[in-house]
This record gives sequence, C-alpha cells and structure tokens, in this order.
Amino acid sequence: MNDKRHIIRSNRNLLLLLSVISVLLTVYSMPAGQKESYSFTVGKPWAYKVLIAPFSFSIEKGDDVWQAEADSTRAAFAPYFSRNPSVSESALAQFDRFYSDSLSKLVWNESYNILRRRLEKVYKDGIISTSDEEILSGKDLFRIYEGNTSTVVQTSSVRSVRDAYSYVTDADIYIYDRYTLLRHNLEQFIQPNVIYDETRSETDLAAQLNQISHFKGMVVEGQKIIDQGEIVDEQKSRIIESYLNIVNDKSQSKRFQLLTWGGRSLFVVLCFLVLFVYLSLYRMDDIDSRSILYFLLGSITLFTVAIGLFCQYSGWNIFLFPCAMLAIMLRIFLDSRTAFTGYLVFVLSSSLIVSMPYEFILLQVLAGLTGIYSLKELSQRSQILRTSLLVFVAYSLVWSALQMTRLENIRDIDPWTFLFFAINCIVILLVYPLLFVIEKLFGFTSNVTLIELSNINNPLLRELAEKAPGTFQHSMQVSTLASEAATRIKANSQLVRTAALYHDIGKIDDAPFFTENQNKVNPHDKLTPQESAGIIVGHVRKGLELAEKYGLPESIRGFISSHHGKGVARYFYIKYAQEHPDLVQDNSAFSYPGPNPYSKETALLMMADAVEAASRSLKEYTEASISELVDKIIDTQVHEGYFENCPISWQEINKVKETFKEKLRTMYHTRISYPEPTGDLRQTKP
Repeated sequence: MNDKRHIIRSNRNLLLLLSVISVLLTVYSMPAGQKESYSFTVGKPWAYKVLIAPFSFSIEKGDDVWQAEADSTRAAFAPYFSRNPSVSESALAQFDRFYSDSLSKLVWNESYNILRRRLEKVYKDGIISTSDEEILSGKDLFRIYEGNTSTVVQTSSVRSVRDAYSYVTDADIYIYDRYTLLRHNLEQFIQPNVIYDETRSETDLAAQLNQISHFKGMVVEGQKIIDQGEIVDEQKSRIIESYLNIVNDKSQSKRFQLLTWGGRSLFVVLCFLVLFVYLSLYRMDDIDSRSILYFLLGSITLFTVAIGLFCQYSGWNIFLFPCAMLAIMLRIFLDSRTAFTGYLVFVLSSSLIVSMPYEFILLQVLAGLTGIYSLKELSQRSQILRTSLLVFVAYSLVWSALQMTRLENIRDIDPWTFLFFAINCIVILLVYPLLFVIEKLFGFTSNVTLIELSNINNPLLRELAEKAPGTFQHSMQVSTLASEAATRIKANSQLVRTAALYHDIGKIDDAPFFTENQNKVNPHDKLTPQESAGIIVGHVRKGLELAEKYGLPESIRGFISSHHGKGVARYFYIKYAQEHPDLVQDNSAFSYPGPNPYSKETALLMMADAVEAASRSLKEYTEASISELVDKIIDTQVHEGYFENCPISWQEINKVKETFKEKLRTMYHTRISYPEPTGDLRQTKP
C-alpha cells in the first residue's frame, strides 16, 4: 500500500509538472496581439449585435481609394528638369569652328547660316535625352528649373535628340550642301541641354502624396456604427474596418500586451486546474498511469499550440481546423467523462486565440459532445465515418441556428462556412490511421486492435487450437464468462474477452502436462512434485515470451502474468508436503511469479479462469453444485487477498458470482431423458 501511495504521489507531481509545461506552451503559442474581427460581406446583413463606437475615430478611405488618388496625382504630376546653357554654347562654338576649319570651302555660307539658326532654335526650345523622353511619356506639362525659379512648359515644345537632328537636317539648303553636311556627322553638335532632376521631382511628388488624406469623415464616441440585420454597404464596411484597425493597433501597446499575457496565463491556469482537480477526485486510476497522463496533457497541448499557429500564420478560416478530432482521440482511449473534460480544457484555452470566441466555444463543445457520445466503443472503421458525418451535422445545425437568430432571411447564410465544415470533417477521418501511432507511442490498445487480435484465425490462436485443443476450448469458455461479467459491472468487456483467449498461450509447448489436454495418460506420474510444479508455473513465463515474440500489446501481457497472481500450484505443493513432512515447507518453487490482479478486468479473468477450470471436475451439474463451486472459489480468492489492489467492490464481486452461475448453468445444462419405445416404431400407424 505504501508503494502504491508513493506512485500516486509521484504521478500527481508529474501531472502538476505536465500541467505547468502545458500552460507555458499554450500561452507562448498564442499570437502576440489578439485581434478583434467580424465576418461580414458587403451587400449582406450584419449578423452581430448592434455595434456602438466606444471612442471617436476617423474613417479610413481604404487602400484602393487612396491608391486611386495617389495614381491620379502621379499622372498629373509635372516632373522637374533643369536647363544647362553651357551645353548649347559649347555645341554652337564647336559647330562654328568645324565650319571654319573644314566646311567653309565645301558648303555655301548661306547654308551654314540656315543650319546655325536651326541649331540655336532647338537648343532654345530644349533637347532631352532618350531616357528622359520616357519620363515625359503621357504627360502634357513639365517644369524647367533655372536659377531659383521654375517654368511650366508644354511637353510638345521640347525635342528629343532624334527629333532635333531631323529638324536641323531638314533645312531648305542646296542638295550638294546637304549631302556634304550629312557625311560629316552633324549629330555630334546635338546634345541634351534639358536634364531630368530626379531629386527635386521625387521630393515634390512625395510631398504631394503626403498631402493626400487617408481619412474621410469622422465617427464620434457613442455613435451607432451598424445595427443587427442592417445591410453592410461600402461606407459601413469602411467604418467597421477603420474601427477594427484602431482597436487592433491599440492592442499592440506594451501596457495592453502585459495585461493580455497576464489574463491569458491566469485563464489557461484555471482551465488546467479544472482538469487537475477532476483527475485527482474522480480518476485516480488515470493518475496511476503515466502513459495516460502523457497522452492526455500532451494531446491537449499539441492541439492548442497547433490552433495558435494556425490562427497566427495560415490566415484560413478557423472552422477548417479539426478540433473534434481531439475529442474522438480522447474518447477512443479514455472514458467519455475524461475525454469531455480534457476536450473542454482545450476549447476554452483556444477561445482566447480565435476571433469569434462565443461562436467557437458553442460550435466546438457541441461538435465534441457529438463525437464523444456517438463513439461509445470503436470496433469498426465505419464508425469513424459515421461519427464524422454526425459532427458535420452538429456543426451545420448549430451554425444555422446562430445565424437564424441574427439574420432576416435564411438565404443570407454564407454557404462557404458549410464547405469549411465538410473539409473539417474529412480531415477528422485521419483519426483512424493515427490510432496505430498513438498505440505505439503510449502503449495503449484500442478496441479495433483487440477485435483484430480476437480473431481465432490469428496465427497464435490457431497454433493454440492445434497443439493444445483442450486449453483452447478452456480459453474460449473463460472468454465468454469474463466478458459477460465485465458487461454486468461496466468493465472493459472487449479487453477481457481478447485477453482471455491469450492468457494460457504458455501451455502450447507443454500441452500434455495440463489436464484439459490429457487423454488417460498423465505425464506428471513420472515427475517429482517440484518438476511438475516447474512446468505448471512456467506456463506464465513462456506465455510472456510468446506474447513478446508475436508483438501482443502490453495490456494483454498483463493478463498473462496476473491470471494466477502470486498463487501456488496447490496440488503439487500439498503432494510434496505429504511426501516430505519433516522438511521445512518452502513454497517458492511452487509459486506463480505474479503480480496479483491490479484492475477489474484482470480480477475478472482470474475468477473466470479458476471457476471454469474447477467446473470441469464437478460430478453433477446442478444449480446447487454450480452455486457452491462459484462461491467457494471466489470467496477463497478474496480471503487470500488476491484482489486487495483491485478497484473492485463487494457489490461487483457478487454480480460477478451471479453472472458465472447463470452462464455455467446454461453451459452445462442437462438434457431430459426420453422414454424407450415398447414396439417397432416403423409399424406404428399415426
């Protein structure tokens, strides 16, 4: 008892430590700033209660409106250019020298003057480069900055280098002079003298863009923004978005975040405290198992962290997240009340993260309840599909009911939400392949696995039936007795039924040494009591070896080791004591390794095994003899303390007795005696 108390105390400390870790991970995974949000559509009714402005704020124009105004400003903006007079002076001087040095004897002076006047004009109007020409594309005006003043100029009044060259060379001069001039590269005298001023242009444009207001109108404190059922138009949409932006910006302040983190931590601690108190008061057997603690706290934390990351990074609708999957997983491996309590802790903790906590809690709690109570005992894959469909129906009905209380027309319900529910429930089907992973990680055994193991075509059971047919029949009878009793006292009948089939597999190699497999020849007659006891007691050890070889779950191995408890092979021990009355009677060589039964299910198997084996030795099967046998065997087991560490009550033991008596009377019922015929029945006429 002291050891058990120490284990419970140690596991309770572990539960507390795991709860602290879960709280820290849960709070840490939550988004830094909790954002307020509403789901609405322009042109549809407002589905929430009336929204009143708690403070005054400006109405934002919206990014699209502001961007349109900014694009208009950019289109109308006149960029800045600067004129460089030294370019024209240098180009004309070079042209004069070139004419004097090279062309004066080849080109008429009149042609030279015409060309020079044209050069002067293009430089006076302005020449821009090809790259700057692209800047002025689509613009009617630009500014030329000279000194400290700027002049607005028509874009059509300036020429590009190419246009300026065409204008100069198209002068009305002698053909021979034109031919001579074109051969001497006149383009060298045409250079851009109006240059784009990037710094001044960008500065002025930025100033004009900054003057465009992001707001249009005001909402004063206490003003009604929108009422329930009112149609959301563009203006209302902008007001609501402006309100949400300001609220969420305020939530980013350090003071607000400090209060937020403190409130979240306190709320999550309270949620996990509820789970801690529930387990301490009502589920001490769960605290006994570290695997259950790891699974329960780990799965709750994993799902809460996952939903925090989902909300923070995915940007998808929260109803796509398969919350009900956790409820189903917990129900498969735990009882329904523990599953619901753990799931409720997850839902409440997650409600701090989602944007619509009221709707989230209501939907997920009812969907989780549907998943838990529609899956009382998983035995077929189709049950997962049925549960998934029922969860979808629960989601859809609850969401429809919520929307009907807020909308004027049922056609205004957003159909996309039902698609999210459908995708959610399809993802829930992944529970089935996850069962194998959970079983391996935590050492659990689901009903699906138990049903698969109870198939008598299983190789190990088939070998038992072939090599030890009597033991196989005994195991079948024990399975029937124990599972029926488990149903009566609300224990795990499927676990007992399957474990009973495997509890005596250690007899396979030594089948003739066990009475149920003997046929007039008893090999123990040639052995000493110690040798016989070694074989009988050894079937437990051999059974565990076979269980490990064939990969039987730990839960089944526990039945193999405990179905005789720490009892004694009584027949051979008494025989040894009679043969050696003068020796100290040490029974260690005749004792089973144990342990004694530690659960209702292992206790049921011990009772059923002993009762079924003893019932074969009855000389007559009457109601009195069967009743006396059952009472004697089970009372002896209770008196010898086999069930001291079991959570089984006297009332349940009495129910087990009555169940065994009823089943044995049915199994060993006697047929009525028919009278012998007095004549030849073939000659009897009807």
